[in-house]
Amino acid sequence: MKEETEQPFILDFDPNHHAIIEPDHDQEPFHFHSRLLYAFVPKNEIDAFLDQHLHRTIGEFESVSFSPKIYEVELNGKYFTLCQAPLGGPASVQLLDWLISYGVNQVLTVGNAGALTDLPENEMLLVKRAIRDEGTSFHYMEPGQFIDLNQDFLKQIENALATLDLKYDEITTWTTDGFFRETPKKVAHFRQLGAATVEMECASLAACAQFRKVDFAQILFTADTLADIENYDERDWGYESHSAGLEIGSKVLTKLGKNE
Repeated sequence: MKEETEQPFILDFDPNHHAIIEPDHDQEPFHFHSRLLYAFVPKNEIDAFLDQHLHRTIGEFESVSFSPKIYEVELNGKYFTLCQAPLGGPASVQLLDWLISYGVNQVLTVGNAGALTDLPENEMLLVKRAIRDEGTSFHYMEPGQFIDLNQDFLKQIENALATLDLKYDEITTWTTDGFFRETPKKVAHFRQLGAATVEMECASLAACAQFRKVDFAQILFTADTLADIENYDERDWGYESHSAGLEIGSKVLTKLGKNE
């Protein structure tokens, strides 16, 4: 009798859209604006941004360790949803899936990433592809090495950035669960596969968005650098780009198609 070949359970994708716990199981009376600015920035940056724009609180996500408020923001007569995003694929996807269940269908994420190539700090980048070196995406789509972001939505983001006269590069990013396991071997390997940055959420979020059939794009700003594996440099962790990301992301969202 031939023995069964064992493989990691994470490769056993279940396409069933019904889960025992659905994202809207809490049955909250929320309805969020379809456009979401999902921001991987500190809470004080969110607060400073809100101080400069008309807004109101329209919901709150409750969990044991991270319970962000959900905001409606008005900019130039248009409205979008704003939410601080938690670090890492599992947490950020759990919250995104919940936000989608209450009306979000166009997602623009802003945040920082480590540079794998010789990129200056606070450089703006638009992700076109992510390497799936994490676990969450495998619960939302068939196993594979890469996930390509939605080209039609990327084109809309590109057009908005062009209207704003903003310069950026389009890149492949490496998404990993192991912040302290970015070894020299791994950095070299994923750089060879074309990755310009490393972060912890893009592949996970993109897979969730594709599974739920919503638009998703991610703008990254370079923070620390792993380009020289012998001389790691945290620089200033991309601090200057936190407020810039919020401002740019909000302006891009309000230039997408018609308002609700």
